[in-house]
Amino acid sequence: MKHMSKICTYGILVIFSITSLFPPVWIALTSIKPPVEMFAMPPCWVFTPTLQGYEQVLLNSEFPRFLLNSVIIVTSTVLLTLLIGSLAGYALARFRIKYKENLFFFVLTSRMGPAVVFGIPFFLLWLGLGLIDSYVGMILVYIFFNLAFCIWMMRGFFEEVPAELEEAALVDGFSRFEAFRKITLPLVASGLIATATFIFILTWNEFFYSMILTNYAAKTFTVQLPAFFGAQRILWENVTAASTIGMLPPLLFAILIRKYIVRGLTFGMVKK
Repeated sequence: MKHMSKICTYGILVIFSITSLFPPVWIALTSIKPPVEMFAMPPCWVFTPTLQGYEQVLLNSEFPRFLLNSVIIVTSTVLLTLLIGSLAGYALARFRIKYKENLFFFVLTSRMGPAVVFGIPFFLLWLGLGLIDSYVGMILVYIFFNLAFCIWMMRGFFEEVPAELEEAALVDGFSRFEAFRKITLPLVASGLIATATFIFILTWNEFFYSMILTNYAAKTFTVQLPAFFGAQRILWENVTAASTIGMLPPLLFAILIRKYIVRGLTFGMVKK
C-alpha cells in the first residue's frame, strides 16, 4: 500500500511536470525549426536547426529595444517595490498602529480587482500628468500593481523574526533603523529574494498596462509580440523566437536563486 502511494505520487508529479514543461519546450523547439516543418503532421522530431527566426527578431526588428525597456522597467520596479514594501511590512509587523488591520486590508484591495478596472483611471491620470509612454509612468504603475503583494509577503516574514533580537540590539545602542538593517533584514533575506522573484515574473509577463500606457519609447517586449501576427500570415518563426528569448531572463533568474526561493517560501508562512 505504501509503495502504491509513492507510485501514484510520483506518477502525478511526472504528469504535472510534462504538462508544465511541454509549452515552453514546444516553443523553443519550434523556434529553431525550418518554417515548412513547424506544423508537419506527424510532428518532425529530427530536423536541421535554423536560427532564421532569431536573426529576424534580433537584427531586423525593434524587439531588442523593447526587451531592453522591459529589463529597465522590471529591474527598477523590483528594487523600488522591495524598498517600499519591506519598510511597510516591517511597520505593520512591529509597530502598534491605529486601525492597522483596516489599513492592511485597504492596501490589499488594490489586488482584488482585475487590471482593466484600474486601466482607464490610470490612463486619464497619466495623460494629465504627461507620464504616458515613459519609464517613470510604467514603473509607478507596476509598483502599484505589486506593492500589496510585497507588503503581504514581507509582513509574514518579519513576524517570524523574534522581536527580542531587535530589543537586544536597541539595548546595545543600535537605532531602530540600524536594528532593522543589520539584524532583521539579513534574517529575512531569503524572503526578500522569494518576493523579488514573484514580482519580477509578474511584472515581466505583464501585458495590459504596457499596451494602454505606452506607444514606443517605453514599450515592453510583451506588447511587441503581437506585431509578428500579420493580416495574412503569422510569422511563427519570429513569434516563437521572440517568446523563447522572453522566457530566458525569468528562467535564468529563478535558476540562479532557486535555493533562496524554496527557503523563502517555507519561511514566514506558518503562523503559531
